[in-house]
Amino acid sequence: MSVFSLPVYYVDAFTDTLFQGNPAAVVLLEKWLPDEQLISIAAEINLSETAFLVGVHIRWFTPIMEVKLCGHATLAASFVLTKIMHHPDNPIIFQSISGELTVSETENTFTLDFPILECKLADNAQYPQLTKILGVEIEQLWLAKDRYICFLSTVEHVKNCQPDMLKLSQLPLPGLTITAKSDNNKVDFVSRYFAPAKGVNEDPVTGTSHCAIAPLWAKRLNKNSLVGHQISARGGLVKCDIENERVKLTGKATLFLSGTIHI
Repeated sequence: MSVFSLPVYYVDAFTDTLFQGNPAAVVLLEKWLPDEQLISIAAEINLSETAFLVGVHIRWFTPIMEVKLCGHATLAASFVLTKIMHHPDNPIIFQSISGELTVSETENTFTLDFPILECKLADNAQYPQLTKILGVEIEQLWLAKDRYICFLSTVEHVKNCQPDMLKLSQLPLPGLTITAKSDNNKVDFVSRYFAPAKGVNEDPVTGTSHCAIAPLWAKRLNKNSLVGHQISARGGLVKCDIENERVKLTGKATLFLSGTIHI
């Protein structure tokens, strides 16, 4: 017999079209539940990310662990607060383990103000296992604190890459982004993101990934306003603006499902 119920919403983020972008669950709480219960709920939902909210305090969970920052689930939470709960503030200032996160909404488009994910250039020759795992030559390698950033030579290499997920999950860093310059004049760069160690083999559209690669592409292309296309099976577009050590990620969202969790 259920003791209490929790509202839950499934939102497709970084898209305005159902079944595209990145789906996230948003669960509204009156107070924090024990961490093991939050992980159990996220595992049962089994999306790449579930955002839990107590007011504007936000936490993010994959099916197996809590993470420190998630872009698409923050966008999804903003959509729920703005469009469903009619939150009075615009921008919304979320409180999180990564500090204050500001999200503003204009004409059904949401802009997330996130910190740049700092990266350092690495020597490809010191990481030969990455080429074997990806099955493609790496043009340039960068390291962030929680992921590898691999620049590939063509869009086709990014699109057709089939990483060895088991070996990828055993690397010291839990995430890996592959990226290349776009061959479409409406988009600046393409990417894909893998994190099997976090319980997500391939994430459809990843805001935090763009916090790392957008500043790198900004320097490569000598422009601070860019559009990234994450070319997963679902796909999604992220507008990226680099301003004062911050990345502003802009995208849309659409509601797929609303329901109730019985605990």
